[in-house]
Amino acid sequence: MPALLTLDAVCKRFGGYTALERIHLDIRQGEFIALLGPSGCGKTTLLRLIAGFLAPDSGRIVIEDVTGLPPYRRPLNTVFQNYALFPHMTVLENVAYGPRRRGASRREASERARAALELVGLASLAERYPREMSGGQQQRVALARAVVNQPKLLLLDEPLSALDMKLRKRMQLELKHLQAKLGIAFVFVTHDQEEAMTMADRIVVMNAGRIEQIGTGTDIYRAPATRFVTEFIGEANLIDFTAASGAISLALPGATARFACAGAPSKGVAVLRPEQLRVLDNAGHDDASLCCVSGVLVDVVSVGSHTMLHANVDGQHVVARVMGLPAAATRTGGPVRFGFDPSDLHLIGEPA
Repeated sequence: MPALLTLDAVCKRFGGYTALERIHLDIRQGEFIALLGPSGCGKTTLLRLIAGFLAPDSGRIVIEDVTGLPPYRRPLNTVFQNYALFPHMTVLENVAYGPRRRGASRREASERARAALELVGLASLAERYPREMSGGQQQRVALARAVVNQPKLLLLDEPLSALDMKLRKRMQLELKHLQAKLGIAFVFVTHDQEEAMTMADRIVVMNAGRIEQIGTGTDIYRAPATRFVTEFIGEANLIDFTAASGAISLALPGATARFACAGAPSKGVAVLRPEQLRVLDNAGHDDASLCCVSGVLVDVVSVGSHTMLHANVDGQHVVARVMGLPAAATRTGGPVRFGFDPSDLHLIGEPA
């Protein structure tokens, strides 16, 4: 499928500060993309470049080559964090404003606005004013106003950030379902990993003005491309390793994982997610296929559905996520043994 939007070597600088460095990205029709990264990584700057509120210093932004077009002439709409609704207009008037500006008659604009409000479940509230609505309802009005003009691409700049946690989670699913129903490409800016994982078809992980990795949520969690992605996405145990003669030697006592490692880097860090560790019986009755390590239990944190076990293994902090509370790991300060399948290791050729 040809790309709907292409960013070709896009760069942006503010004085001596490089906000974006040679960004390459293709977005396909009907795709939900999340731009994910910490504050200051460049994700909002990238969104504003696509929207036309900023101009790139170099590179091209191609939909129907829009590099030099102002925002109102681009086939896209933006939903901002504060929704930017007109307080003196009713909900219907807010949503109809876009079609009216583009030359639609009052009747046509009203019909299109009512259809958009129906789509987001707010048709019955058309005559209310924004001040008479909850935050979640205002967010839906902003969405209706954005989609009423049938853009090819919808840009969303952390539109759920002002909502409480319960409503935010509900709106994540509603947004995902709305996007699937409309078939419009969404580009969604967030710093929330779970939010990106919940909604996006592909996640663009950004750091310091560069793209670190692009992939599905499963891709970037199970096979992170860099140390930054590993540490930013979820929790992980990062263990130095060296590879030689078909064996991976980890910087933990007794942890030499023997498996085919052709093509593996000669050294770097091995990634082991907490749920890939299991607690072993201290008596030492082990599955021969597992790699085993021993340490001292430092902390036990119950978070309802599972327990996080924190241990010190020869100076290395190791964390495991387990269901329930294993009998072999209940006393902090006592011994604990973990096992893992060597094939679960993900190797990154970066020095620690």
